[in-house]
Amino acid sequence: MEKTIPSGTQIIKLSKNELSLFRKALRKEDKKIFDRLFSYAKFHSQAVGNSGSINPVESIIFSILIEMEKEIQELKNGKKKASDP
Repeated sequence: MEKTIPSGTQIIKLSKNELSLFRKALRKEDKKIFDRLFSYAKFHSQAVGNSGSINPVESIIFSILIEMEKEIQELKNGKKKASDP
């Protein structure tokens, strides 16, 4: 029987669940940031799934950093995301 390989979305969800005690200990406003950071990782779920990393959190964190860098560049260039209020 073949082993099922989890998708990037599943890996992100599992990793977020593993950090649930950490999230629970955060202040209310920090929980919102925690959730937003994981939503950034979802933009790169295919890359997370294809990374083959022993520790999938590494690829999740890198995905978050990519999105944060994009936001920094947009702010530097005076651009605002269409989804921002």
